[in-house]
Amino acid sequence: MWLNKVLSSFKGVVQFCSAPFLFPKLASFLIFEEHWHHHWLMNPQKIIEIKLNMKKLLLFGALIGINFGTIAQNIDDNKVRFEYIQLPSIVIDEAYDTYEVVVEHGYQQANQDSILLNEARQKLAMDMYEAELAVFKRSVDSIDRSYFTQMADWEIRTNKGETQANGQPLPQPISPMYPTPPIYPEAIVSNLHSELNESTVMNATDLQGFSKGANGAKITINILPIQDISIKETKKGTGASTKYTYKAFYRLPIELTVETPSQGILIKLRILEDQKSYKIGEYKSKYEYQREMLDRKLTFNADLERYARTQALNITNSYLNDEIAYPVKTRVAELYQVKRFKNYDYSDVTTAYTYTLQAIQLVKSDKDRSGAINAIDKAISAWNVIMEESNTHDSKARINDKVTAMIQCNLAELYLWKADFNQAELQLNLAIANGGKFKRHAEDEKAFLANQRKRWNATH
Repeated sequence: MWLNKVLSSFKGVVQFCSAPFLFPKLASFLIFEEHWHHHWLMNPQKIIEIKLNMKKLLLFGALIGINFGTIAQNIDDNKVRFEYIQLPSIVIDEAYDTYEVVVEHGYQQANQDSILLNEARQKLAMDMYEAELAVFKRSVDSIDRSYFTQMADWEIRTNKGETQANGQPLPQPISPMYPTPPIYPEAIVSNLHSELNESTVMNATDLQGFSKGANGAKITINILPIQDISIKETKKGTGASTKYTYKAFYRLPIELTVETPSQGILIKLRILEDQKSYKIGEYKSKYEYQREMLDRKLTFNADLERYARTQALNITNSYLNDEIAYPVKTRVAELYQVKRFKNYDYSDVTTAYTYTLQAIQLVKSDKDRSGAINAIDKAISAWNVIMEESNTHDSKARINDKVTAMIQCNLAELYLWKADFNQAELQLNLAIANGGKFKRHAEDEKAFLANQRKRWNATH
């Protein structure tokens, strides 16, 4: 029925526009629609009046929807990429700007242990073989003695011309059956860890902010043996799409020591204790994998070890740079500017935003960001002037609650690179209090702020 369609459309508008406070009469109408349904159908003039009111309210609701969309989209969220020098969390004395790498081959002890163990196994196997061989020889001698005694008796009697009762020759004794002799044990080949060239470790270690040389920091990297190797199969798909994936799981820990002549030991720990994986391959049949492993059985362990060591050295280098070096990092920050809102002029916001972009591009020039401070202060000053107009209680104000929270997020980024962490945290807290999308942004930034504060405090 026509009225049912109207009522359905009417409900949608009311729900979208929060009708209980925008259109109280309409809301009441919907609540009691069932009760008055019959009455309206009997009153054509009432129906015409409802249709006219419907058109007006639907148009008004649509305009409200458009206005809401405009408000939600009046701020540009820009992902801005820039570089900065990350400060260390463990500081090497400024007197030292060089480092040397000392490589220890911890896996060699594992090789020695394997050799000794295999020698013991080989000796035990030989001892067992020799004991079994002695038993075998005694058994053969006993069988031969019995056989030769029988043969001697047979030959003597035959030479005398003795025969069987039927005149046939005496039967010759049957040749004896001997026990199976013991098998000589094969040589046990030790599956030794391959030698690692020290230059490989040194080339993989690059401490940013320092140069390689003597009389500075000393980094000792002990390469331990790969261990706990296991292979796991994963099957996916069915029929012709069946695939088998094989991965080798392993652990390859590294022992790490960092020290300086004046500070002593700064770092001494074992890293990479967790399990890692190495993808062997994907196959349509598990027997393809087994066939391939027949060809790779002499090289697989070496291939796996080579891969594991490369990964371990890369992770070790990243750890060292994160803890004690000055690596150049790339940050992607969220910075905001007003796109449009009503007929307001936001040229001052655009200017402050431009100053902010110029400032953060300078932070990479110095470890202490001194080369960027003037530009940062200029941008902060421009934002603070705008913030004097902030009015978070009037959503129609030029600098309303959304624009205010937007500016607070931008200020937090600037204060962070000025190393004014208290102000940066204050701005984030203010943005969180304003709520909305900027609350999420500010909460996400807290961890990065804490990390940068920790590193700054360690170096200043």
